Amino acid sequence: MMTTGIPTVSIVICTYNRPRLLERAVGTCADSIRESGLVAEIVISDNGTGGYAPRLAERYAQAPFAVRCVTSAPGNISVARNTGIAAAQAEIVAFLDDDMEVGLTWLRHLHETLQASGADVAIGPVRPRFAGGSPPAWDPEGARYTRVLDRPDGTPLGLDGRRRIRGFVVSTASSIWRRATCFTDREPFDPAFGACGGEDLDLFLRVARRGGRLVWCGCAQAWESIPPARMQLSYQVMRAYSGGQVYAGIYVRHAARPVVRAADIMLRGAVQIIMALVRIVILLPRFVSGRLRPDPAMANAVLLLAGAAGKVMWRNRIPLYHMEQARPADQLQPDMLSHT
Repeated sequence: MMTTGIPTVSIVICTYNRPRLLERAVGTCADSIRESGLVAEIVISDNGTGGYAPRLAERYAQAPFAVRCVTSAPGNISVARNTGIAAAQAEIVAFLDDDMEVGLTWLRHLHETLQASGADVAIGPVRPRFAGGSPPAWDPEGARYTRVLDRPDGTPLGLDGRRRIRGFVVSTASSIWRRATCFTDREPFDPAFGACGGEDLDLFLRVARRGGRLVWCGCAQAWESIPPARMQLSYQVMRAYSGGQVYAGIYVRHAARPVVRAADIMLRGAVQIIMALVRIVILLPRFVSGRLRPDPAMANAVLLLAGAAGKVMWRNRIPLYHMEQARPADQLQPDMLSHT
């Protein structure tokens, strides 16, 4: 039977029309709650249209922890996360995406690291699980899809200036937060970034500006399912361009002198464009001789070019998340959970 009382941790899982993936995410999360021994709950924030999430929650009616579903609208990842936060009962809130799985000790390690460090946020690694079992040929190591740091648990994470870890993107996926110090705004995740991404970086920066601390928790293992559509280089080029736009827009927004920061980012973007073009020209003979199949070096050059272009043309952000949701690989399968 369900444990009574206020939970110690609320785990918010936002979902958008991915029932099979959500079922797996909730299942591994449930196993992690049992292993941790914590009084916890799962809050599914349903931002989609299929109605499958409430039926999945009903399966856990007799579980020793609550699994609840709340509806969040309109379709916007920030709206989904904010709705989940509002519904969460605990003072500590963890986040997981619906296309993820977690290791058995995931919750325990995140919670222990947060408490031992006294930090406001702890972030764990995310590793890919590729459709077909292998990364794309243009990224044979899967580096583009991997968010891992070789740092001890409790290591502080800087977000700006010299403290910032180059090449590492902070993410809400697989993270744990203190409500009292992190979710003080009426809308913690800004809906203005809900279609393009970057809503998590925006909140991380606000938390850091207020004196909050972010730390690393490498022991909290999690994996993200990568469908074929996201393995295409064309998609990653679009994502790199959007990432450059979001990076520029957010850091300009939080700058003490926005005009100066914008000029600096755009100038660095222009330099990176030149560097990327030079690299592409150098690699072009090899690209042509390889029958126009991009090898890792060419792919990295093209991705650098796309990201740099996004920094220069950052004002009109593309709605990356809405474009993603329209891809066939992520569409709802209506018959899923129909038997519950």
